[in-house]
Amino acid sequence: MLPKFSKHVFLLLIFQSCFCSEERDGKLLNVFSIISFPNDACTSGTTSGVCYTASECTSLGGTSSGSCASGFGVCCLFSGGCGTTSSVNNTYFASGSSDSSPCTFTVCKCKDDICQMRLNFDTFQTASPYTASPTGDGQGANPVAHSKGQCLSSQFQVYTDGPSPPTICGTNTGYHMIVDAADNCNQLTFSWTSTTSQSWNIQVMQIPCTAEWRPPEGCLQYFTGTSGTIQSYNYAGGYHLASQKYSSCVRTEQGYCSIAYSAVITASDFSLSGSAGTALLQATQCSMDYVLIDNAGSDATQANIVGDRFCGGQLSTVTTGAGATVYTQVHPFIVTLVTDAQEVDTGSGGAVEKTGGINLAYAQTACS
Repeated sequence: MLPKFSKHVFLLLIFQSCFCSEERDGKLLNVFSIISFPNDACTSGTTSGVCYTASECTSLGGTSSGSCASGFGVCCLFSGGCGTTSSVNNTYFASGSSDSSPCTFTVCKCKDDICQMRLNFDTFQTASPYTASPTGDGQGANPVAHSKGQCLSSQFQVYTDGPSPPTICGTNTGYHMIVDAADNCNQLTFSWTSTTSQSWNIQVMQIPCTAEWRPPEGCLQYFTGTSGTIQSYNYAGGYHLASQKYSSCVRTEQGYCSIAYSAVITASDFSLSGSAGTALLQATQCSMDYVLIDNAGSDATQANIVGDRFCGGQLSTVTTGAGATVYTQVHPFIVTLVTDAQEVDTGSGGAVEKTGGINLAYAQTACS
């Protein structure tokens, strides 16, 4: 449930005619009923909006689509494009056929008590990161040859007052990103040099500082529920992005004490450095691309702690054999992804770093 903002009040005048007798003059009784409704979130099809009166929706530049508040309001939809500004909750930043690079959308707080913004990528398709395999150890004269995973042809960047979110590109439809709300407005910018078609539609949801459902600080992605999946940005595009460092957090549900992480389908759903079929655990081995899972072990009781840093061609608690489930009881539940600036040829049999990214299933375990 989105927060309730200022209420709008209007007057409904009901006329009721009462005639007591034929000898008395008819009397007209005016009954005034005050109807009020909050500016709650509403939906029209698959699009989110805000419930306003029809006149307010028009004055704010929105589009009426369906009714809300028992028919007294309209579901008002807001959308902006390149070079526009919005201070309305649930506004969409949408691409257009005539967009040119760079394309910046400015979103300001709808009220002072806003601490975060959640960007829901309903559509996010831009040019892919550089995908050519490296040709050496990354120290050559041609840096592009060692730039696998870099967003060279397109970039999406967010300006905030807090830590800068990583630059992303590629295929990120269905993902989301949580950023700090800037006092002087946030700027969302797409830039590109590629001739590849760029397409996006991003819902900007504003989160009050006092909201009970507000994500913890430092979580770029935030998931709820006892089970779900966590993917690195552009996992659907086939390559993890370079120069990333961010945390994906899972809300601890009531009555649950630990969480398990495993590859969704096969070992290939975990692909960070190393060779296929090899799991690496130690910090000395996982120095380039890796995930951090604090105090992780091989079972929910934490009887066998194996470490906190994982990389390689599969997620596991051992360095050989099949992939395995990893558990932790550390709250809050956090998976932190770290990737360096380049992929390199390891020089051992011509093996190149695994670059698929992570696609992890999580399942919380009830307290015993």
